[in-house]
Amino acid sequence: MIDTDYFLPILLRDYFINNSDGRERAATFMSTEATIDPDNAGHTYHDLALVNAEKIMNATAAFAGPGGQIRDNLIHLKEGEITVEWRDSTYGLGGGHIPYNVNTAIAPAGLRAIAALSEASFFPEHPEWAETAAAAAQIWEDQTLRFFEVTIEKDEARALLNDYVDSNGFSFPSQADGINSSVTFYGLALEGNNDIDLVRVMNSDDGFRHFLLNTTNQTQLSSYLSQTADHILQPFPAGLTTNIGLLVANPAYGGKPVYSANFTTSAYHGTVVWSWQLSMMAAGLERQLDRCRSKSVPDFCEDQTLFPKITTAYNRLWDVIEENSRILSSEVWSWRYADDMFNAVALGDLPPPPGVNPTESNVVQYWSLTFLAVKRNESFR
Repeated sequence: MIDTDYFLPILLRDYFINNSDGRERAATFMSTEATIDPDNAGHTYHDLALVNAEKIMNATAAFAGPGGQIRDNLIHLKEGEITVEWRDSTYGLGGGHIPYNVNTAIAPAGLRAIAALSEASFFPEHPEWAETAAAAAQIWEDQTLRFFEVTIEKDEARALLNDYVDSNGFSFPSQADGINSSVTFYGLALEGNNDIDLVRVMNSDDGFRHFLLNTTNQTQLSSYLSQTADHILQPFPAGLTTNIGLLVANPAYGGKPVYSANFTTSAYHGTVVWSWQLSMMAAGLERQLDRCRSKSVPDFCEDQTLFPKITTAYNRLWDVIEENSRILSSEVWSWRYADDMFNAVALGDLPPPPGVNPTESNVVQYWSLTFLAVKRNESFR
């Protein structure tokens, strides 16, 4: 998986720097010799964390370098691989090779964590990382979104929604009448199947950026939060929200039949709901709203139109979450539309897309239990 390397420094920072219990245990833990993997014999956890951090610094260096902000320097899937991040199914990324979530959120978050760990003397071999990793993170935060941005003018967006519903014989409304301006979102990946340069699938992976980063480009931050709020406030297929949860993928704006063929109600990462994606989006929006109470208040907090929109989206999301409390510990669920509403069904109850093996929700997943820790912040009601 190409994303896991970046999560390690984030976890190390959050526990060994940001947590008081963790700070007391840091030295003992980092000096412990690894025993589980025989290949790591003789190495301490510090040694392994250092190797991992060096790998991240090397992988992100080209894009962060002078004039390096080009597509070729973004993080790609490994050659010949199609499933190496959380959307690890055949059509999870639409065949894309440059994933949105890794490049715009997970990689810069890993760099931010390395900078913090270095500043706290976790990596004495590289004291310069306190500055260089932070500088690289800033570039990755500010310069990656533009590669994945999709903007569709109002009339085209309405036509795409109507066509999506009509051509697939769906019985739910297209919600096209609710589109009163251009639609913006960030596509799942670059270099997809079927000669698709940018996989134009609206998705829930904005949550990674909201949860993992506190970006500082104010214009970009405000517009990014605004489009996320739009996706939550707009009902599917105009947005992501249904009465049974926030969908992880919406192919309605793709404009090609292959989108609706691959992103279906029976696809593991199709038009379905994942529990941990709900919790990450909720926690991420809360983290952004909490910044309005910090010493460095972002511009969106003072925007009399945008701030209420974000809080409304936060509460709309929580309303849907609470309405589905009985199934939140499931990994993923799908739906059938009947009686003018989306009705939750087990993913395994539906036939898979052509050429794909049936998939069932795995009930034994730690990430399906995140709502034990994530709760609505009543102060934002």
